[in-house]
Amino acid sequence: MFNKDILLIDAEFSGLDPAKNEITQIAGVLLDRKTLKEKKHFNSFIKPTKWKNRDPESVAVSGISYDQIKTAPSVSTVIRKFDKTFGHDVILAYYGGVLDITFLSATYNKAGMKFPFDHHFFNIWGVMYAYLAKSGGLTSKKNFGGFSLETMMKLFKIESPPLHDALVDCRVEAEILRHVMKNLKA
Repeated sequence: MFNKDILLIDAEFSGLDPAKNEITQIAGVLLDRKTLKEKKHFNSFIKPTKWKNRDPESVAVSGISYDQIKTAPSVSTVIRKFDKTFGHDVILAYYGGVLDITFLSATYNKAGMKFPFDHHFFNIWGVMYAYLAKSGGLTSKKNFGGFSLETMMKLFKIESPPLHDALVDCRVEAEILRHVMKNLKA
């Protein structure tokens, strides 16, 4: 299916600007390159250093409070564990916009580490678009619900705990990818 395992990442942020905001939770799920089954996962909160710069709207989306993260490990500790868990011989994947990648790169830099992944990122949203185009899901504006995780969960009848927890989102995104790849083969 793929030439390397897929490392699907998701993060929650204190805002949308990597220069003044930061990751408050990072998760990754490593998917087997042939079966797309989960091989291992990582999930951690990160103690903020710029909490005063937080964007209330972004924080409200994730629901992460300062009390949950004030005793979390430092960014350096978390990113080193993340890096050790997965290595670098993977295809880095995400769902939707490139914000997760941008923040992950900034987080590596903040930890004093070089961003170790190459520029070949895999956006699951693009595969979702191809699937919907092939299956006729883009022909009606009235019936098209968009590309949100919630919409895709309904489409594929995926049950999940509430979204906007980084690990939950990774696992939902992995399930979406499994459904799409299975259906694109047909």
